[in-house]
Amino acid sequence: MRRFTDLVSESFIWSVGITRPKPGQERMAAIYITATLAATILGAIAIFLLLLTVLRH
Repeated sequence: MRRFTDLVSESFIWSVGITRPKPGQERMAAIYITATLAATILGAIAIFLLLLTVLRH
């Protein structure tokens, strides 16, 4: 079974159409892509919760 980061990276490459990383740099690219997507999702959740809290008062 492949690593989770590899699956996320491969999915992102196919869906968004970014250029594949150079040979030997696939692992670092997979970690970078996964971390960037996770940070984006967490940021969106944080903003949603902040807005929810502000609008309740």
